[in-house]
Amino acid sequence: MNLSLPSAALLIARFGAAEMAQIAVPKTESPIEPALLEAAAKGNTLDDWDALDVATAVAALARIADAVTRARSEVQFYLRFRSRRDDAPEWLADDLPELARYHLYGEAANAESAIRLRYRDIIKRLESLASEDEARGAAEAGKSGLKVAGQPRLFSRRNLGGL
Repeated sequence: MNLSLPSAALLIARFGAAEMAQIAVPKTESPIEPALLEAAAKGNTLDDWDALDVATAVAALARIADAVTRARSEVQFYLRFRSRRDDAPEWLADDLPELARYHLYGEAANAESAIRLRYRDIIKRLESLASEDEARGAAEAGKSGLKVAGQPRLFSRRNLGGL
């Protein structure tokens, strides 16, 4: 299945560098400037920044990549009834960044937050899509469950031994 993943630069452009720098920097590290995270995500030169801050930005980008991978795994679970040749629904491109953002927030996304509510809406949509795929007879990984059976073997060494 074709499923394009959002990049860190896309997440920063969509949700803002300040928010991404706040939630992506590991709690054990000191905060960094949002401009540094944005520059690192775009692949710009980081020579003007402090080496410790650059290392923190790299760790933040790794956390973003991990959150995107977790979001992809979650989506693939719900799309397991689709064939690998089928494209993912178009609306999923907008929902993947939201899922990654939710995974970055983690425990901070409490039950009443807009991030958690958006996440629940996306999961409900994915669940209904999976149940529709299953109802139309699709099996996991697009396999139909069809089994091919043949006739028993007619010739073998035993019955051809006398020839």
